[in-house]
Amino acid sequence: MYSEFPVLEALVPDILKVFRQRISILEQISLNAPVGRRSVAQALGLSERNVRTETDYLSKLGLIEVKSFGMFMTEKGQETLQDAAPLIDRLVNARKSEIELARKLGIERTIIVPGDSDLQERVYERMGTELSSALDLLLPLGQSIITVLGGVALSKAAGYLSKSLGNNRQLVFVPGRGALGENVAIQSNTIVQAMAAKTGGEYKTLYLPEQVSKEAYKSLIREATVADVLEDISQSDVVIHGIGLAHDMAKRRGYDSIRLSELREKKVVTECFGCFFDGNGKIVDRVQQVGLQFENLNKIPHIFAFACGGRKANAIKAYMPNAPHQTWLITDEGASDKILKEK
Repeated sequence: MYSEFPVLEALVPDILKVFRQRISILEQISLNAPVGRRSVAQALGLSERNVRTETDYLSKLGLIEVKSFGMFMTEKGQETLQDAAPLIDRLVNARKSEIELARKLGIERTIIVPGDSDLQERVYERMGTELSSALDLLLPLGQSIITVLGGVALSKAAGYLSKSLGNNRQLVFVPGRGALGENVAIQSNTIVQAMAAKTGGEYKTLYLPEQVSKEAYKSLIREATVADVLEDISQSDVVIHGIGLAHDMAKRRGYDSIRLSELREKKVVTECFGCFFDGNGKIVDRVQQVGLQFENLNKIPHIFAFACGGRKANAIKAYMPNAPHQTWLITDEGASDKILKEK
């Protein structure tokens, strides 16, 4: 039942968002009538302008009446709200899976998009749209610094940030790490440029090797241009990062066969922020990197982990015991279904 929802969302991405919003407004009016727009806006965390637009439309449909003393439901509106109950239940159940996943992983919230990115390329578009909506919800007006790490999923989703995200905001996108000597398209420097272009924001770059010796690291962080980016990273309002498969990331970092064999012996599963984690979430190896340090994550107000596909399920589980509680995971059904099925 309701298997057409993913198809509808693929064709009309905002359809369920609009549905949820209008139903929520109708419920508020039904419970509190007569009620003003400001009260509805405050209860739902929406802008008064948004509520005005929606209630004007609902009034034209004959679902509510708007009077000087407040809004109230019509008979048609009450019937419509009652008829929508099965759809509301379906949407609530879908949201319950997100709550269950967040609880299981020990983080603040998860957002699950339909599909499996291992099989369906369009999943990246949905994830990019959800990331944009979440940023729009959490970011205040004015200036915000957003630190972005690299990765395939983020590179594919970056182009789907909304231009409206930059309205009344001065967004500065900074790379969270140097280059890995990998495909330029999936490096932090490239992704921050794409995000800035989509939102009308600014960006900075960090054209340095990510892995350096301790001596080189001490020298590099004193360079003016590097110090400037590192200062921005330390003051970030948001961090967006991927969750890598350990052996894939080790190869991208240039590990030789001996070090790869050592990782296999240690049963590493995932890599984040230069740290390699085993299946129990224990750090078993680490590289010295220029950029965001794992220990500094707790100071960041908002963190988005961005990982999808069934093959990433174990990697997500292995990293999450270390994730700060304020982390939001944006993922897909391919990964979430596997995690939720495992005890």
